Amino acid sequence: MFDSPEELRLFEPGTLVVAPHVAEHLPDAGAYFIDWSTRDLDGERAREVEAAVNGRRCANGWFPLESLDSIGHRGFWRGPLTYLAQMTCEDAAILQDWAARGLTGEDRQRIQATVNHLLHQQGHAAAATWAVAVRPQAGLDAAELGDRLFTAWEQNLDAVRTKDVAKAVRRWNR
Repeated sequence: MFDSPEELRLFEPGTLVVAPHVAEHLPDAGAYFIDWSTRDLDGERAREVEAAVNGRRCANGWFPLESLDSIGHRGFWRGPLTYLAQMTCEDAAILQDWAARGLTGEDRQRIQATVNHLLHQQGHAAAATWAVAVRPQAGLDAAELGDRLFTAWEQNLDAVRTKDVAKAVRRWNR
């Protein structure tokens, strides 16, 4: 017997309500970064980093990657949020791969483009919620996605030292 092609339930996402069964498995990039970056900072500096991160959240409470577009890249450091941009640099590729696994052609491209757009506009959980809704037959596992994101974040921050963050906060305040 031949496998029937997967039926996609495509819809224009608009502003999504994050599904609780997806959100419970995905780490929040902003919260992860705040915990990581402030653990060795004094209270005032920790609150500054927390306010900078939380001030960039979208209406659904998640951290959209678009809010990092104004952060400098290599050689153009603008403070500790540069490390958040570094931490999440692989997120779009990870999310696109997860959401479009097993698809080819136009279907794959459409899923990847929409997931990428949602990631940048509404955050990780909204993008994953849409992918799960569009591909109910695919059995997309939000816990697997969460693990992949968490692993990438740890690897991307592995070379950053605590004193680098403290120095970035001091430079940021000048």
